[in-house]
Amino acid sequence: MGRRKTFNKPSQAGQMAKDTLRRFPDLPKMTLANYLIKVHGDLYDDDIEKARAKLRYWAGKSGKKDRGRGEKIPDDDRPTMPRSRAPVRTPYTLPHGTWLVLADAHVPYHSQRAVESAIQHGQASGVDGVLLNGDVQDCKALSFWPDIDRRSFPREVEAMIDFLDFLQGEFSGARFVYKPGNHEDRVDQYYASNAPELIGLPTAQLETVLGLEARGIDFLGRKQLINAGELPIFHGHELRMVSTVVNPARGLFQRCKHSAMGAHHHRSSEHNESDVTGRLHTTWSLGCLCDLKPDYNPECNNWNHGFAILSVEKDGSFEVENRRILPNGKVV
Repeated sequence: MGRRKTFNKPSQAGQMAKDTLRRFPDLPKMTLANYLIKVHGDLYDDDIEKARAKLRYWAGKSGKKDRGRGEKIPDDDRPTMPRSRAPVRTPYTLPHGTWLVLADAHVPYHSQRAVESAIQHGQASGVDGVLLNGDVQDCKALSFWPDIDRRSFPREVEAMIDFLDFLQGEFSGARFVYKPGNHEDRVDQYYASNAPELIGLPTAQLETVLGLEARGIDFLGRKQLINAGELPIFHGHELRMVSTVVNPARGLFQRCKHSAMGAHHHRSSEHNESDVTGRLHTTWSLGCLCDLKPDYNPECNNWNHGFAILSVEKDGSFEVENRRILPNGKVV
């Protein structure tokens, strides 16, 4: 019997060259080498000749001894299903206890009176933690909206750091969780438009700039869902086209068909509806803690100041107190 022909297992660079030849069989080797350097240059030390040599080797173009090697792919080297790039979205589980939920402060355009009222009510409620549910920092300096009074981003960061210092001082020992909203997303959007090479750089991330880990603040992923027991919590921008014709809470139920809490719309509202089994679902939208008459919408908006007290039990049950803050600072 003759000896069975064996195939050398390609290196990672070799495998990529083989896959590229399979995917683009009719293109010139130099074109493919340029492609490999652009997309996978680290495998070839960014040396186009190394990439071209790998392509020629596996295409059987490197001389008599290698001729035909790349054209014969053994049965156990057939193409496999490509790996999915879909992100794994694991919800964050909010620990049980009593939480003060604050959203839409838009620092440095916050309402000092509204923030103070919410803090005082949270202290009186003996909360265990503070959930910052998005748009806590405005990031106006990074917005694409034109504004002759635009402040610098470093000054906004200074104000935000001072805000966090103040907040943690008022709730010493409490747990803090920070879910980014669409305004915090402006940081990544700015990088994408103006400095794409900074995207993903650890030192450029908002949680690094604000020193959140050193503060002991859990900073969540972009659009990461929060599960407070059986209550899903959104900032609100994750759910596109939430109708506010009646009120934001009803629009939230129309999207979720389940009890839920959200912010983003700067309005306190509640909606109740039973499903076919008779189970009651309630959705809540939270008021904001920012200036109610910003330059871009100074009159005739229907915003109001507000916050929530959320109690989460070990068995998953929950209770929500959705509070409004009157212009005089009174909580109702």
